[in-house]
Order: sequence, then structure tokens, then C-alpha cells
Amino acid sequence: MVELAQTMHHLRTGRYLAYAPPKVLRRGRSMFWLAPFDAGIRQAAGRALRDPRIVTNRVHLQSVMIIQPIDLLPDGRQNMCDGCPDMTAWNGNLAWSCRLEECLQFGQFVRTVPRCDGPASAAPPRAVASPS
Repeated sequence: MVELAQTMHHLRTGRYLAYAPPKVLRRGRSMFWLAPFDAGIRQAAGRALRDPRIVTNRVHLQSVMIIQPIDLLPDGRQNMCDGCPDMTAWNGNLAWSCRLEECLQFGQFVRTVPRCDGPASAAPPRAVASPS
């Protein structure tokens, strides 16, 4: 049902519910129409019908977003979230706002490289600034 809600919202608005405004998330009661098809919604609707406050109180949807972790590329670059909603312009290029401090401090994004002290398999990667 969540996938159906996401798809329908995306088809109507071109956006997903993860960044939905509060006015959309306040429309939780509209999900009760899906009760015949989903046991969880049926159970919630049954509880709501037994509670007289449902007439006056709003039912909210809860948005949960799962963010993809960083991809480490073979050359040490780090690929952040695909389709980042918070990209910003920095020196004529797009930069991830969550990593903008690296650009401001080092002039570029830091890269992950193996340590030079010992076997590469025993050393965990560390982040250092290196030329592009």
C-alpha cells in the first residue's frame, strides 16, 4: 500500500512522499479507503472507527526515507546519494551540500586512500585531500 501511495502521489505531482509538505501528510484518513485490500490498514481503520475522536482529530501519514550509503569508487572518489535533493553550486560545479565543508576547507572533496603503513588488506581506508 505504501508503494501504491508513493506511485499515485508521484504520478499526480512528480514528487515522492519523502519530501511531501505537511498538508499531504495530514491526509492519513484517506488511506482508510484501501482497507478492503490491506490487513494493516483494515486493523487501523477498525481501531479508528471505535474511537470517537477520529471525527475531530487528524490522522497523519508518516514518511520514512532510506538514503543510499556512499559508493566508494576504485580511484578513491566517493559517490554520494543519487538524485541528491540538496545539491548546491560551488565554483561552477554541483556539490553535495552535506560535504561542502570539504570543498571549503581543502578546495575539493576528500578521497579515500589506503594507508601506507603495512599491508593494504590490514589497513582500513582513511579520508585525505588529494588532487583530482
